[in-house]
Amino acid sequence: MRRRWLLFGVLMATALGVASLMRAVADNFDPAEKHCAQNLKRLGQALAMYLNDYDDHFPLAYQRFSPSEPWQWDTPVAVPRNWQDGSPSGGWTWVNALSFYTSNAGQVYKSFYCPATLPAKLPNVDYSQRVRSPMPVSYTYNGYLHSYRLALVADPSTLPTIWEGLGREHWLGFAPVNPLLRCDRASGKCEFVPCTDPATTYPLGEVRLPRQSVWIHRSGVHFVMLDGKLVTRRLGARIAPSNTNPQIDPFDGYNAQGVPSLARTNACGHLPLFTPQ
Repeated sequence: MRRRWLLFGVLMATALGVASLMRAVADNFDPAEKHCAQNLKRLGQALAMYLNDYDDHFPLAYQRFSPSEPWQWDTPVAVPRNWQDGSPSGGWTWVNALSFYTSNAGQVYKSFYCPATLPAKLPNVDYSQRVRSPMPVSYTYNGYLHSYRLALVADPSTLPTIWEGLGREHWLGFAPVNPLLRCDRASGKCEFVPCTDPATTYPLGEVRLPRQSVWIHRSGVHFVMLDGKLVTRRLGARIAPSNTNPQIDPFDGYNAQGVPSLARTNACGHLPLFTPQ
């Protein structure tokens, strides 16, 4: 009888162990996370091809309609470029520029969408007036790289280029940029410069705080670095009033849903984690 109970105990322990293992595997298996990571890897490769074709200059983050006007630094551009009225507005900004290198099973814009995110329509946009279907965009471009030169980048292995900077959200029909350069002067050059004196440094920086949780995936938020490496970081690891690690997380002041309330910028409004030098 004792041997029978011993065997029963061994079998139960084994069954519980297998169940725990299966549960752990299931918890860590996230098809959406894998899909979103693969998309970012593909976008990193597209960026490398773009740099090779355009003399090591990064894609535009913003558009403007004439040299006498300031860059529309805070106005997202249409994706695809002519879905609203057939005009070429936004044709050479980052998503539309990289789309030529990202055809995925015949779907040009498929790589810009992460199925783990929620849809968001921009205010004051009439989505009923369109000549093409607007495309969803989940990822954000590092706006400090607007027309920047690759030779000026200090360390490609630590510089994020494209990342999940909206949190658990995607924009319908528009290309997000985060962080941004505040290029609000018609005469000023719209190019990142390191912060010296906020009174004289131009352009200053701006940051979009995610409106949705940054707890997108179990492993964290995905970034693709300039060297093509995919990096995953746990943002919002600590909620307010506890502070996050500024070497990892560009945001702070998280609420219980994983939505931040402030950005960790320097005196010029730049996010140090995204500065190219």
